[in-house]
Amino acid sequence: MPWITRKENGKISLRHPFCKEKSNRALYPPKALSHAFLPGSLTVEAALALPIFLFLMVTVLYLFCIMQVQYIVGNSLDAAVAEISLMGRLSEKEAENLVKAAFYKELAAQGCPVSKIEHGIAGFSWKGTKVDAGYIDASLSYRLPFPLRFFGKKSMGLSDGCRMHRWTGNAENGAGAEGGGEWVYVTPSQQVYHASRACTHLKLSIKAVSIKNPAWKQYASCSHCADGKSAGTSIYITSEGDCYHYAVNCSGLKRTIYMVLKKDVGNKRACSRCGG
Repeated sequence: MPWITRKENGKISLRHPFCKEKSNRALYPPKALSHAFLPGSLTVEAALALPIFLFLMVTVLYLFCIMQVQYIVGNSLDAAVAEISLMGRLSEKEAENLVKAAFYKELAAQGCPVSKIEHGIAGFSWKGTKVDAGYIDASLSYRLPFPLRFFGKKSMGLSDGCRMHRWTGNAENGAGAEGGGEWVYVTPSQQVYHASRACTHLKLSIKAVSIKNPAWKQYASCSHCADGKSAGTSIYITSEGDCYHYAVNCSGLKRTIYMVLKKDVGNKRACSRCGG
């Protein structure tokens, strides 16, 4: 006969629907439900987890602060060296002092949080900086203090450097550095040298042509940006080149030019437009 379920005298039954029946028809809840939390256990857990969570959050925020300071310092150093390297007729000591002054000026202009650097504005060390007649080698080091000690360390050391060639004057149609030689201009792909930087062979005239215009079909495809790729609405050609390009920023549309002494051009011949 089927079991008949009776009412529990108006009381709410706490029997679990998935529990098994044992002897004397007594029902027992699963084992996992028989354990209760100890009084205050959640408070202890929160007290242990909260400091760890706060520590990790402070660490992540501090890493972003380090990246911000390092970016601004490096950018300011590059800008300062680039500015002073364009100034001619400066002694080595004058150039070094001007680089430092321009660097501090750039720090203020870019809003660098100097207070986060150990010893503030006086915390920068220029040890290793060298300036000669040809180059400016700027070397900068500083330290950022930790908000908390990491393995016994109070701060972290950072460094940055920049090297740029100094401007020594306009060499066009002038004397070279060695023996009064003449400066000329060459490219890696051409077999000629140019006496003038303004030669039309050195200046690429880029023109955008519609893909529907059949004029571009007389050109060969560029091996860098056109082979195996689909064209857009326009392609790019030059008056001096023999290839068409799909991208205006293709390396084939850029001209690399070197200024060398005429005696070092080797077997290159003079350009028919500017050097003949």
